[in-house]
Amino acid sequence: MTTTPDLTHVLWRKASLSETAQGCVEVAFVPGDLVAVRDSKDVSKPAHVYPRATWGTFLDHLRGLVPAEASRIAVDYTAETAVVLSDREGTAGAPHVYTHREWLFFLDGVLKREPQLAAA
Repeated sequence: MTTTPDLTHVLWRKASLSETAQGCVEVAFVPGDLVAVRDSKDVSKPAHVYPRATWGTFLDHLRGLVPAEASRIAVDYTAETAVVLSDREGTAGAPHVYTHREWLFFLDGVLKREPQLAAA
């Protein structure tokens, strides 16, 4: 049985372009080699929690280094006004929905390899 880690006191980080934005993709590195991801527009929604290796593969996918199928974390760009982040295994909870602007700010940080977004 997988237990949800306590995220009460973790340090949430975001891409540098998102620093002044109201809504964004936020990432926290959690003890136990885990990464939590949430939508800052609604922090009452449960964060998605993944092993660091899974997060690293996802970042590699976003950088074009591995195919989408190699990543457990799925991104759906088909919605006209949103980008949807979900778990292919269905264990992370409800999908997170970001505006295109929020996603582009996050993606900019990923492509620039900003350390606050990368698995250590």
